[in-house]
Amino acid sequence: MFALEGSFLSMGLVDISGRVLHRQKTRTAQDFGAFLAEVRDGLVSSLLHAAGADPARLIGVGVTLPGTYDPARRVLDYAPAIGVFGPVEIGPWMDGMTQKFGVPVYVENDTNAQCMGEHELCRARDLVYVSAGTGVGAGVMLDGRLRRGETNKCGEIGYNVFFEDYKRTARAAGCLEQRIGYHVLEQQFALDRFSRRSQIPPALLAQMAAQVTKPLALCIANLTHVLDCSTVVLGGEVAELLGDALLDALNARLEELCLSPVRVRRPASADDGLIGMAAHITRMEVDALLEEE
Repeated sequence: MFALEGSFLSMGLVDISGRVLHRQKTRTAQDFGAFLAEVRDGLVSSLLHAAGADPARLIGVGVTLPGTYDPARRVLDYAPAIGVFGPVEIGPWMDGMTQKFGVPVYVENDTNAQCMGEHELCRARDLVYVSAGTGVGAGVMLDGRLRRGETNKCGEIGYNVFFEDYKRTARAAGCLEQRIGYHVLEQQFALDRFSRRSQIPPALLAQMAAQVTKPLALCIANLTHVLDCSTVVLGGEVAELLGDALLDALNARLEELCLSPVRVRRPASADDGLIGMAAHITRMEVDALLEEE
């Protein structure tokens, strides 16, 4: 499984029971086309080698992307976090992958995969997974089913609007992403001064958490009021960076905003995206086998 979240790439090997056998994470600055080529030409093989896995036992390859993806058309419509501002057909790349490795390839929105993973782990009937990272998005599970929306844009909360005079521009991040995206915080607070996150002073973490909490709490409160859902999970690089400082501030603010009790929690697993994508692939492959019979 390969999970691309803007500047971060997570890779992992998962068995059909959902057990993560191997994982690794790195920062990446390459463009989308280079990423696809690297998955095809090197990353799959190197991941299998690092995990000591037999390529003959591979049943599928999963890729999650931070953007609007249409699985029926196999088109990535829009993903500004990785430099995609118009429709990109990835069906030919998927077919080439299948031809090379002899297994099907599945692509999914990254936050949808994380939402599916959380559902596998906690089995909540209704669930909202919010990812605050390079971009900001949400996965929505209603009555145990992933909600995609009419144009596969369900959960694009990075485009929630907070100013009356705001106007979206085609090549810019959304209104919410422009305020709390990882790169915004990185630049505003000069995070490159610290070689490790543990070196960031608590006072600075609290300052960043306060900045993120103000718009994100409004967004989550509005979501839960519309969906009548109280199970909210918060993941992503910003959430990992700010930790309890952000969770505590968010939950305190949500107590003031929400009609029904809502409490945001951490993901059940750091590998929820890998687990969700693996479960999705397993289900699709089982369904395909049953159809053949």
